[in-house]
Order: sequence, then C-alpha cells, then structure tokens
Amino acid sequence: MIRLVIRAAVAAVIGAILGVVFVVASYARNPAIDLNMDADLSAVATGFYPPEHDGPHAFVWTMRRADVSLAGIDRRVNWSCSVRFRGARSNAIPQPRLTLAADGGPGSVFEATNEFSEAGIAIPIRRGTSGLTLSLTSSSVMVPGQSDPRALGVQVDRIACRPSEGGFVLPPARAMQTAAIGGGAFGAALAGMGLPAVAVLAGTAFVSAAQAHVVANGISPFGSLLSKADGFVVWIAGLMLVSAWLFEAARKRPLRNAARFVVVCSAVSLYLKLLALVQPSKPLVDAVFHAHRFEWVLAGRFYFTQLSTSATPFPYAIGLYLFAAPWSWITRDYVTLLRVVVCATEVAAGALLYPMIVRAWGDRLAGAIGVALVSLLPLSFGVVGNANLTNAFGQSVALAAMALVTVWALTPDKPGQVIGLVLVSTLAFISHISTFALLMATLAATWLLFRWLGGPSLRQAARSVLLATIVAVLLAVALYWGHFGSVYRTQISRLGIATTVVSTPPMSEGATGANPKPAAADQPALGRTTIPLMGRTMEAARQTIANFGWPVLVLAAIGVWRLWATHVCDRLVLVVAAWGATGAAFLMASVLGPGNVRYQQDAWEFISRVEHATSPAAFVLAGLGASWAWHAGMWWRLVSGALLFGAMVVGARAWLAWIH
Repeated sequence: MIRLVIRAAVAAVIGAILGVVFVVASYARNPAIDLNMDADLSAVATGFYPPEHDGPHAFVWTMRRADVSLAGIDRRVNWSCSVRFRGARSNAIPQPRLTLAADGGPGSVFEATNEFSEAGIAIPIRRGTSGLTLSLTSSSVMVPGQSDPRALGVQVDRIACRPSEGGFVLPPARAMQTAAIGGGAFGAALAGMGLPAVAVLAGTAFVSAAQAHVVANGISPFGSLLSKADGFVVWIAGLMLVSAWLFEAARKRPLRNAARFVVVCSAVSLYLKLLALVQPSKPLVDAVFHAHRFEWVLAGRFYFTQLSTSATPFPYAIGLYLFAAPWSWITRDYVTLLRVVVCATEVAAGALLYPMIVRAWGDRLAGAIGVALVSLLPLSFGVVGNANLTNAFGQSVALAAMALVTVWALTPDKPGQVIGLVLVSTLAFISHISTFALLMATLAATWLLFRWLGGPSLRQAARSVLLATIVAVLLAVALYWGHFGSVYRTQISRLGIATTVVSTPPMSEGATGANPKPAAADQPALGRTTIPLMGRTMEAARQTIANFGWPVLVLAAIGVWRLWATHVCDRLVLVVAAWGATGAAFLMASVLGPGNVRYQQDAWEFISRVEHATSPAAFVLAGLGASWAWHAGMWWRLVSGALLFGAMVVGARAWLAWIH
C-alpha cells in the first residue's frame, strides 16, 4: 500500500509538470485573444448587453462604459488591442465618440459611423505586474424606445488583443495552476489503479496535451472555465480510481487490462467533453432554454410544449429534468449541471457496450474498442454541442435499456430484472419524443427476433421484453404523453390542411392561372414544393458519413462480414439486428417520404436522431471488425490500426471544433 501511495505521489508530480509544460507551449504558440461576441462574456467583461444577430453576424451593444478584464495577462511584452465598432444611429441622432483606454489611462478617441470601423490602442510593457483592463466609453447613449429602455452606446462585433512584438509569452498563473491540477490528478489516479509506468506516463501526457488546447485557447485562461475545470478533474479522476477499486473488490481479483482501459477511456472522455463544452467561447445555443425548463420542473410544472423548426408544436419530454432534479442542491448553475448530467450519462451508457460484447462473445478487445469509438462519434459532439440535451439523454437511457436486454436473463424466475427493464425503458420513453418511437420500435424488433430466431433459449426472454415494453409504454403515456390530447388534435387537423395545400399548386389571383406566384424563399427553384428523391438520398448518405465518420462505417462493414461468415446468431447479434432494422425502417421513411420543403429540416434532424439512437449497433460491429482484423495477420492488423487511427482523427476534429 505504501508503495502504491508513493507511485501515485510521484505520478502526480510528473503529471503536474506535464500539465504546465503543455499549457505553456500551447499558449505561447498562439497567445492572441479574440472575443467571440456570440459567447458568454460575463466572466471577463462588464457593461455589455446580451449578444444579438444581424443574419449570421453576431454583435453586442455596450452601455455607456464597458470593460474587459484579462487577469494575469503577461505584461513583460507590448500588446496591441483593437475593437471593431459602429454607432448604428439614424440620421436624426448624432454619432457617438468611442474612447478606448487601458488600465484607467486617458485612452484614444475614435469617431463612430454607421459602418464598422477599427479602433486600436497600444499597451506598453509593465514589468512586475500582470493583467489588463480595457475600457470602452461612449460619449453618448441612445434609448430605442419605451419597449426597449436600454441605454445603448456602440455596437461591437470584435475585440482582439495580440502581443505586438516577438518573445515568449506565458499564460496566466491561474491557467498553469489548472493545468497542473489536471495532469496531477489523472497521473495520481492512473498510478493508483496499478497501471504500468509507461501507461501512466502516456495517459497523463495525453490528458495534459488535450486539456492544454482548451485551457490555453481564447479567453479560457481568464474566465470561469478554470474553477470549473479544477472541480471536474478532481471528481472525475477520483471517481475513476474508486470505480476501479470497487470493481476489483466485487470481483475479488484485479481488473483485466481491457476493463481498465474502458474505465480510463470513459473518464478521460467525460473530462475532455465537459472541458470543451463549458469553455467561455462555446455558444450556449439552447442550453439556457433547458435550464429554464429545468426550473419549471423544479417548481412543479411538468407539462409543456415546444415548437419544431417547422413551427410545429410538440410535447417536450422531461426525463432529463426529473433525473437531474435530485442534483439541483449542488449548484444553481443549471446550464452546467444539465451538461454534466448528459455527458456523464452518455459516457456511462457507452461503457455498457463492454459487458454486452464480453458477455456474448468473450472478446475483450472488441468491447474496449467499441467503448472507445463511442467517445469519438462526431454525431454525439453535434447533438450535445447544439444543446439537444434531452435527445442525448434519452439516447443514453435507451442504450442502457438495450444493454439490460442483452446482459440480463429476463426469465420468469427473475422478476426484478423485468421490473428494472420497465423502469429504465419508462425513463427513456419520457426523455424525448424520438426516443419514445425509436426505442419502442427497437424493443418490438428485439422481441420479434428473439421469438423468431432465438430458439427455445430466448423464448422466455422474448416474452419478458414484450411485457416490459407494453408496461413501460402504458406508464409513459399515463405519466406524460397522455396529457397532450389538445396538441395531438391540433396536429391532426393541421395535417389535413397541409395535404390540401400541397396538392393544389399556388396560383395568382387571375382566373386562368397563367401567372403563378413566385416560389417562396424556402422552396426549390421553379416553384417546387418537394426535393427530388435522388437529392434526398444523396443528402442522407452524406449526412450518415458525417455522423459516423467513414472509418467506423468501414470497420462496421468488416464486422457484418465476419458475422455473416461465421453464421453467429446469438443474443447480441439479434439486438444489433433489431437496432439495424429500426434504423433502416425509419431512414427509409425519412428519405422516401414526400420531402415537402416545409418539413425537410425536421426530416434531416430526424435522420440524425435515428442514427444516434441506433449507433450502438455500429460500435459493436466496428469493435468486432477491428478486433478480428487485429488478430488476422500482419496486413489485416495494419488495416485495423489505420482505420482506428482514422476514427481517432475524425473524433478529434469534432472535439476541436467545439473549441475553435
């Protein structure tokens, strides 16, 4: 025990050093600071109103005075800062003058116009001190009107600071502290798990290098990310270590290397996802919306609707909010809380692929690879990054339900297992409307395949799956979906109207119809109201490749070939087939449908939801394909390694897109 503690302490010191080295190197490579006007600037700025948009262009209004505080910025070098601004006044209102000053100095004055122009200021060296405060003061303000009583100074769409001369620029001391804590925590935890020294060093170096890309990027070294990152890494590294110890205590023997990899991979994935997700430059998108709905649920309001992209109202499921409610006592930052719950649930559900594969096939390498590929799925980054949090949570719970179907016997002598499947499935059903449809179809397909192809050994399990599905659906309808009868009646009546409109081409007021009205902006050229089938098919294929990444699809194809060649038809194969059948059926329905442009955006989003829900099948097959190729000889091993490396590159690009 003493030896293990010493190893952990040494690894913590080495990890802390690596953390500092990587963050210093990453920051020195690009110390420039560009404030994203579409992000939350409250951690470093005061006197700015919330962001607004002019089309895709984001900007903020200042109050009479606004300040940007960059605590800890290296003042051993000269800096230059610039602001792109405009007055945005009508002809009847005089344009203001903007005073740009640093550290309370007199500053420089710039005349505003109705076009964006650049204001710049040089920041001299101040040795022995650190930090910079940039002040923007407007000579006059305007109040738009009674409905908008804000006192508006100038519009700003860019604030940037850069070192104006060569030289080595250090990150703020607080950023180096966070990097040291991150590297040290993971180093100590990896060593505490009893991993070999090479694995501890490699894992710690990887975490230190990855976190440096976030901690040293943009305004992250100066904002609230650092305190959040400290809490994340301590808790995650600690839970990783405790989880490994508990698994070993339960099994009364050390974990195998593949199982340790799954624990480490899951913890690292959770940390890096949260780190990138909560950095200040990351737009909140719908995260604030979810926080408000969470407050409604906490206040006892459980039934509400939301508009889709086609302005169609639908019931908004609350499974995520109910699951997160017990944790609300920890923090009032509900945006971060919901993100943590969603990411943690996603990682935990992905880790369930390991026992599913090992229990069915005994292939630990395939199980470990499948779990690793879950953390690299580009589609997941898009879903969570765009704050589709209820959908991501619902998919995770649905995967947990299918894991229970795969791992548990579900025989009549074990009623607790059936009850557990009912509870998990019910939570999934009330977590998202697409999860309700997709999981119900997947469970129904599983029942049918178990009964049809599973043989006598799966007949009892098939009955249990059917019973659990029926009970869970009834509970979900009684508890939630059944409370929206008026919404459903409205949609049925609107569908009838939509059918009439689509079947009759829009015409001008003339009786002959010789001069049709121009096509609406959201319609294809020549007045079409639908997208051609070939166009929908090609777009769906492109979307699928982008959602999964081509390396995963190739590995999954190898896995399908191996199952076909070996004629395996066990419990896991039937579950994978149920996922595949469900995905194929819903994808065909989305692509072969009428394709009316009014609902096409909903169709594209639904394709992503279908592929997200059925993605575990691809990971199971890809893990099998990669494992078989790895053991099939030198050339196949090279193919497996190249495809896995390609999957890592695709996943890394998706993760980095969150940061930049």
